[in-house]
Amino acid sequence: MAVEVLEGLKRKATFTINKSIVQSLVKKELNKYAKEAKAPGFRPGKVPSHIVEQMYGGKAYEDALNTQINKEFVNIIIENKIDVVGHPEFDISNQEDKEAEEFVFSAIFEVMPVVTIGDLTTVTVEKPVCEFDDSNVDKTIDSLRKQRCTYEPGKEKAENGDKVTIDFVGSVDGVEFEGGKAEDYHFVLGQGYMLPDFEAGVEGMTAGETREVKVNFPESYQAENLKGKLAVFNITLKKVEGAQLPELTDEFIKSIGVDNGSIETLKKGIKENLTREMKRRLHVKTRENVLKALSDSSPLEVPYVLVHDEIHHMMDNTRENMKKQGYPDDQIKLTHDMFKQDAKRLVTLRMLVQQYIKDNNLSVNDDDVKKVVEDLSVSYDEPENYIKWYFEDQTRVNNARAIAMENKVLDCILAVTKASNVDIAYEELMKLPL
Repeated sequence: MAVEVLEGLKRKATFTINKSIVQSLVKKELNKYAKEAKAPGFRPGKVPSHIVEQMYGGKAYEDALNTQINKEFVNIIIENKIDVVGHPEFDISNQEDKEAEEFVFSAIFEVMPVVTIGDLTTVTVEKPVCEFDDSNVDKTIDSLRKQRCTYEPGKEKAENGDKVTIDFVGSVDGVEFEGGKAEDYHFVLGQGYMLPDFEAGVEGMTAGETREVKVNFPESYQAENLKGKLAVFNITLKKVEGAQLPELTDEFIKSIGVDNGSIETLKKGIKENLTREMKRRLHVKTRENVLKALSDSSPLEVPYVLVHDEIHHMMDNTRENMKKQGYPDDQIKLTHDMFKQDAKRLVTLRMLVQQYIKDNNLSVNDDDVKKVVEDLSVSYDEPENYIKWYFEDQTRVNNARAIAMENKVLDCILAVTKASNVDIAYEELMKLPL
């Protein structure tokens, strides 16, 4: 029973099975079927053996052969102390040789790699640091006011933040294109409703003015006929309306969820929410840097079968989320390549973290889990009720336990690496994709 090393984590085992052994197993299988076999003219269990063989011979042979194949393969695994991943692919090489006394089989499979954590003491991990400024509270209040602003006519020159009403006609190479024409179309300048070139062309126009504006459509534009094309728009500005922000009255403050209408209560709540979100983002970015340091210091080849399973898991989740968002089935076109890179990274990190936990004998207790749940509860109006609800479900508790373990891994790695604090502006932190 030879085991050959193929590319990467693939292995090939070759073994033989004596046909006489299979035949003896077939007889045993047929005897089992004979006890319950039913056929017209015979009582159950009294069907002649040749009829039982006609009825169940093929199934009995298949079962007997599969039983022996699995037995031989398990023996190879045990004898060679192999940690197999997934299901092997079996193949018979001498199926056409009717005279052979033995079947010659091969099994191709993947094995688990040896996971070795690198020397993290030589690694530098960037730890983002951000100082919270109370001016961010004022900016948030301004944003809330802008969301509820009204627009008053009378302005002549269009500026960012103004609501403009326009007529426009677009053409490519002198030919109008579908969807490139509208009358009395209105939008707010500076909010990204239109392409950047288009908005830049409208900015500074005065009511009644007509202007020719060149617009470059990006290669990623959704309309195939416009991708990467240069269009010319003839735009007439018909009306400009300036934004009027609501006053910070008690009524306005109550309308955005502060029951007592107090500006101090509003600012306090906003500061708590922004500070919480800032800390969350700092943690996520630190986590990303720590796991990258772990991965970079510990090169690892992972079994494709695990990556393949993760790809399908990601595809299923994405498909379900898209359905919930209203996408019809015929518009959900997902491929393996969309998820391959992220799936491989996730499987790699999972294996490295598991090995790190094992190497360092890490564990979490009930207090660690409780702290995670308490941290989650602070964003709710009634934290105590949330905590009670959370612990009523074991799945949720297990999730909190996993978070607690991950936090412990991150803390341990940060403790042994060369952590380097890196300042990041609040606005930049809030723009980071998470």
